[in-house]
Amino acid sequence: MSDDTYSQLILIPGLLEPGFSFMPLTHMLRRYGVPVERWRDRLIFRSLADSVNQLADAIAGDADTIGSIGIVTHSFGDWVARAAIAKSQQHRVRAMVSLAPVMRAGFLPSLLYALTGNIVPEIEIIMNHEKASANLDCDDRIRRLVVWSRFDESLRSVPLDHIRNLNVQRLYGTHFSMAWQPNTIRLVNRFLFYDSPVNSTSAKPLS
Repeated sequence: MSDDTYSQLILIPGLLEPGFSFMPLTHMLRRYGVPVERWRDRLIFRSLADSVNQLADAIAGDADTIGSIGIVTHSFGDWVARAAIAKSQQHRVRAMVSLAPVMRAGFLPSLLYALTGNIVPEIEIIMNHEKASANLDCDDRIRRLVVWSRFDESLRSVPLDHIRNLNVQRLYGTHFSMAWQPNTIRLVNRFLFYDSPVNSTSAKPLS
């Protein structure tokens, strides 16, 4: 198993994502005896500053004293997590898995933007490439895995080879199925609990 041990695992869902989407992953992760929390936030129309601040407070502290945290995000949840980590002067996050993360808009957000404009704060972020890709290199001390969907109808992938301590993988599936499909769950399990810490200086696929 990996040298990483966790006092807590936090699962951060995306925009309009129902609670049951993380249920299969939660069931698997709880087998390790680690508390697993599905992060509570608004499904839409959230106060972005409040969301980031609340998560920053939750992950703050000394990992050696309080215990380390592993994070799994999906879609817009990754934007919130990256912002919270970047904001934190000291945090306990040691590993993060990003499933189909918000970094560049695809078809569905573009359609929603055409219908709603800037009314939805999350869509306004997603449609602005600079804002959507903010804090990509939030902390290179964190062991990270980014998982892209090969058939993503909502988001597009971006190059991440410049970020240290980060692996990239691509799986078959859709944007909305990424959080619960079996191949994703197996990959998250392997990365969090069985893979050795990443020592490479660039993004690369897991073998």
